[in-house]
Amino acid sequence: MKPLLAFFIMGVILASCNTVRVTYDFDRATDFNTYKTYNYHTKGIEKLELNDLDKRRIMDAIDAQMAAKGFTKSENPQLYINVLASSKEKVNIDNGYSGYWGPYWGGPSRVYQYTSGTIILDVVDNTRNILVWQGAGSGLNVSNLNSKAEDIPKAIGEILAKFPPPAK
Repeated sequence: MKPLLAFFIMGVILASCNTVRVTYDFDRATDFNTYKTYNYHTKGIEKLELNDLDKRRIMDAIDAQMAAKGFTKSENPQLYINVLASSKEKVNIDNGYSGYWGPYWGGPSRVYQYTSGTIILDVVDNTRNILVWQGAGSGLNVSNLNSKAEDIPKAIGEILAKFPPPAK
């Protein structure tokens, strides 16, 4: 029974390593119910240092999320969305240590190197030219080329889950 519990706990820990950590902030004086249209800050998208596939994945995911929330893409939008992205090389060392079974229970130490990405979405009121909402997702493993097509839209969905904030 105890080995089964240990495998379950290890599975939960490993699965949690793939989740994106999301934070967000917004202008509490802004009434988000007045907004219905959006578009992208073109210069921001042009400066985004991502390959074209990932840019399209991000923008397609934002478009899908915004449409699901009742927003329409417009040439004269009420909101502009600016996308920022960064990445950092990370190293994870799994030494196989388990407090219950002692050191090296899981075998020899393993070193994993991967690229951790962060996506930041700035939402700007076009009329007032002020930031009204910002969401960030960090910890996205962008090294795995086979899963980026699914991971990026999922991360965007998690970031935009709290947009727009609930009415006061």
